[in-house]
Amino acid sequence: MRHNNLYTFIFITIVTIICAGLLSSAAYLLKEKQQTNVEVDMKKNILKAVKLLENGKMSQQEILDSYNNNIESYVVNNLGIIIELPEGISVADIDPEKEDTKPEKERLYPIYVKRTGAEISAYCVPIIGKGLWSTMYGYLALEPDLNTILGITFYKQGETPGLGSEVESEGFQNKFIGKEIWDKDNNLVSINILKLEPASDSPSIKHEIAGISGATKTGEGVMNLLLKDLLKYENYFRKIRMRNVQEEVVTDVE
Repeated sequence: MRHNNLYTFIFITIVTIICAGLLSSAAYLLKEKQQTNVEVDMKKNILKAVKLLENGKMSQQEILDSYNNNIESYVVNNLGIIIELPEGISVADIDPEKEDTKPEKERLYPIYVKRTGAEISAYCVPIIGKGLWSTMYGYLALEPDLNTILGITFYKQGETPGLGSEVESEGFQNKFIGKEIWDKDNNLVSINILKLEPASDSPSIKHEIAGISGATKTGEGVMNLLLKDLLKYENYFRKIRMRNVQEEVVTDVE
């Protein structure tokens, strides 16, 4: 009996070691591919937000080429100042969730800009926050006026299937297009998500959309994360908006 028990123990130990070795090898061999997939998925969603991926049918190489040809990226601090990253660190290495755990003065916020010729035609920022059941991840793109929403995408979430998960649907995301994040007094108000369609005569209709039926808490989460993350960029956005106004005045004078 002792002999059988010892044999069983040795057999299980050998099988465990072999399986562990195979899993470690697979993880090592697949690591680079997994990192590439994460990178491509991130860039795909940025392209989608800035309207460079309308039909969603692009190969990995086409996504990378389109991103490299059209998108530039940099980071700003909480004061809205562009910060040069240390050598060997790229914007893709900046994790917005980890940045939020740092002291405010040390935080860095990624910005992605779409260039059309020499002109910036869109600004895009990551958006992350809690829904009802999960953390939702996406990107928000703004027109050059840094007020009008060009596009929004949610690409990772764990909300209720058929209800809160509709944040990933085009129907919900399209409601944001053309809405504005600043009010007439130049306050950053973001977007208010209502239970019903906003009234046509609502004075705030430019900042309102209807939520997802049966997913009020998810809608509240989207509303909260949008305001939270837009406020991170408020100082930078104000600087650009002021510069745009000054350039318009100079142009009018000329």
